[in-house]
Amino acid sequence: MEDYVSSSSGDSTSTGEIEMDNAVTSAVALAASFLQHVANPPRPVYQRVSVERDRAAANERLMKDYFDPVEPRYNEASFRRRFRMSSRLFLRIAQDLEREKPYFQQRCDVRGRMGFTAIQKCTSALRILGYGNTTDINDEYLKMGEKTTRDSMENYCKGIIDLYGERYLRNPTWLDLQKIYDVHEEVHGLPGMIGSIDCMHWQWANCPNAWHGQFTRGDKKGPSVILQAVASYDLWIWNAYFGSAGSNNDINVLEASPIIEDRIAGNAPEASFFVNGSYYPFGYYLGDGIYPELPMIIKTFRDPIDEKRAYFKKVQGSSRKDIERLFGVLKKRWHFVSNPCRLGSKEKMMYVMYACLILHNMILEDDGKAYCQDYTPGYVELERERISMEERIANSNFMRNKEAHYALTADLVEHCWLNRRVTRDD
Repeated sequence: MEDYVSSSSGDSTSTGEIEMDNAVTSAVALAASFLQHVANPPRPVYQRVSVERDRAAANERLMKDYFDPVEPRYNEASFRRRFRMSSRLFLRIAQDLEREKPYFQQRCDVRGRMGFTAIQKCTSALRILGYGNTTDINDEYLKMGEKTTRDSMENYCKGIIDLYGERYLRNPTWLDLQKIYDVHEEVHGLPGMIGSIDCMHWQWANCPNAWHGQFTRGDKKGPSVILQAVASYDLWIWNAYFGSAGSNNDINVLEASPIIEDRIAGNAPEASFFVNGSYYPFGYYLGDGIYPELPMIIKTFRDPIDEKRAYFKKVQGSSRKDIERLFGVLKKRWHFVSNPCRLGSKEKMMYVMYACLILHNMILEDDGKAYCQDYTPGYVELERERISMEERIANSNFMRNKEAHYALTADLVEHCWLNRRVTRDD
């Protein structure tokens, strides 16, 4: 009897638990079906505020201020200070871009209203490059939105590289090197000198966090990208290499740049020269103390042991100021490359940097300050045959030959001492 009672109570307990589970399951299913039919709260819709800008009036005011054929409001000196170049060069660039690049051709928008002119877009780009301001700075005067300002600058830089890069960032030809040799021997007293070589860091404010370690060096504040340049006495840029991570030193950048490879591959023009009665097949660059002892780079003496070496140290140090002057001019003329870069990609930084270098050379030529102005479009030097592997090895060994470096340095020391310029201090 007791066994029957206990069995009956156990069955009732299990039945009650099953009913409870079924009730909970039904309630959950009912709640889930209810939630499926409940409408989600509407998401907020963000719309861009449309500002009615009078582009035509802005263009008329710009033309009256600077481009009026009779009497502009501001003279040529004001134009050059604000645009970093002469009005003649500015109009030449604007006309070329309008002719070759569809972006700079004035068109109607979807509402049938005329867009910005090529002069407005070029003005916007130069104001950003010259003053280093943010992209909304042109809204008040040019009536141009942030995105249009940013697109104008990017397309302007790309257009400058496409149209003028081949001419104004060219490697020196044999004729160019002969003129460069003559100028440097007359000014600095150094025969065979091509120019001065050095590096400049451009700080990258918007560098991705994952790249900070690669682009940051201990002696620099934050990530940066390196520019290596070669400049002659007239501040013409004969070679430029931009894009190395900021953690590299000048030696790493030199090894990655095409300067050495062009010599090894036999692509550099063979502009030979004589100094102190010795023959040398290639010219050389002046560098600071960090560079290795290469025949193509002449350094100074850290501790000169006699008057000859002391005098050469003074000559080499003063002559190498050409590249320092170049970097100073670039930063003063183009504040965009002087301030920390706010661009988000290294590719866009390269477009801006190379465009500023090309514009720098164009301004030198337009002002009549460049020594080599006889460039012929389409001029191609005689194609050199592809050298063999044995020749590459021989060229590579010569480029690493320290004895050749020391021999050239000794000849230059002797030449400078024999042709020294006597001053009152001496």
